[in-house]
Amino acid sequence: MIKKIIIARSKGFCMGVKRAINIAEDTARKATGPVTILNQIVHNEAVVESFRNMGVGQKWSVDEVEGGTLIIPAHGASPDVMAVARAKGLNIIDATCPLVTRICTRIMEVIPRGYYIIHFGDRDHDETKGILGHAPDRITVISNMAELDNYPDWPDRRLGLTVQSTMGIDDFQQFQAAAKKKWPQIETFDTICNATTERQKAIFDMAPGVDMILVVGSETSANSKRMADISKAQCGRSELIGSAVDISEGWFVGDGAGIETVGVTAGASTPDFLVEAVIDTLLALSNGAAEVILQEDLAVLDETAEDTEK
Repeated sequence: MIKKIIIARSKGFCMGVKRAINIAEDTARKATGPVTILNQIVHNEAVVESFRNMGVGQKWSVDEVEGGTLIIPAHGASPDVMAVARAKGLNIIDATCPLVTRICTRIMEVIPRGYYIIHFGDRDHDETKGILGHAPDRITVISNMAELDNYPDWPDRRLGLTVQSTMGIDDFQQFQAAAKKKWPQIETFDTICNATTERQKAIFDMAPGVDMILVVGSETSANSKRMADISKAQCGRSELIGSAVDISEGWFVGDGAGIETVGVTAGASTPDFLVEAVIDTLLALSNGAAEVILQEDLAVLDETAEDTEK
């Protein structure tokens, strides 16, 4: 039986996602012609569906956009994509997250100074594709430590290390150590965004005190999937759910009867209403008996308990 529901202190929409959605909504309201989003404005199906319902189009390639306004999503796009859009005469609205832009800006600042960039990230992710497109002949994308063996020692090459904004903190630290061992001269530019760091740290702090962690987010969301992986590694039991309908009562009865405290968090592209519905469902499964506690209040409760014991 669920007795406690712990809500992560850092969860859901980050600054870049809020900004991109606001830009897209404002554009959809004001545009006089067709509006198209390139790929997905953010990686969450509920958000994507909301724009479809507003009549906003979605294309996976700028070549497919016939005219009107093109919205560049939060994950950004390569200079080549932007050039094609301009050549087609499209009205470009750039909703790229400023922290993604920061990575590109940093890379383009150091490359003229002789740096060759090692970028640690998911090579198939939209953000990584956009970053690589800024200087494909001066950037190598590496997705895991095993791939390091595929590259030479490059003793005379000036190297810089950047990282996808949503990568796991521990994964990056391990990769950074291995890269430094292989290339002692490499200089690190830590480009993981603050929202990623805060959400992952909240999981690390929450995990010891819960029996299970539910991560609300889409399968298309890299940061949500990474949060689920971290939750499982730290807590032992975690589920990535798109919405409340994905919750199984069987998780909390039978073999799951020992699950009394459930942690709830959400990826950076997950809207609040999905999280609220998950909490309501968990309360219903507890017959309304579960206590809902904000993670930030736990420290206060712990301090009060310690003072009482003294």
